[in-house]
Amino acid sequence: MERLLNDIGAAGRLDGQLEQETCASFDIGQLLRNVAQRYDPVAAEKDITIELELPQKTIIINGLEKRLAQVFENLATNAISFCDAGGIIRIWVKLQTDTCLAVIEDTGPGFPKGSLDKIFNRFYSDRPNSAFGEHSGLGLSISKQVVEAHGGVIWAENITSKLSTGEESDILGARLLIALPRI
Repeated sequence: MERLLNDIGAAGRLDGQLEQETCASFDIGQLLRNVAQRYDPVAAEKDITIELELPQKTIIINGLEKRLAQVFENLATNAISFCDAGGIIRIWVKLQTDTCLAVIEDTGPGFPKGSLDKIFNRFYSDRPNSAFGEHSGLGLSISKQVVEAHGGVIWAENITSKLSTGEESDILGARLLIALPRI
């Protein structure tokens, strides 16, 4: 209960904090490298591999590095929590004309049918009963708030493949995408 109250308080204060903090230019590739390195041991304990694919070119964006690190750390910990042993988490970046697209994919169960329009809502959580009380359901809501404060967009989708019939396959994992303006 204490953890939930702390999370609620932090979420409520976030808007004011985001307005008061000073943006700076930083390399989002290095931020993602740091996140991958930080969570690689945690993933390895569950026999999960983190793969990092970054362009050779430095990717400079303007923003609140600490806050965006929290977003990517949240996505990484979510991916680790949903992957089974032998799973893979892929973190990659694609440069577009005026945006940087950062993606975290996992080989977990993906998002349940009908949940994609709810996962960014406060207090929404679709975890097994065994995880009850461990997650407040605020992580993706806060992540969305931070990304949007940076002029970006965050969305989620299931990973599927096209079958020879043209239909999509079963869910192969989850993909979270963040598009941020770049300098």
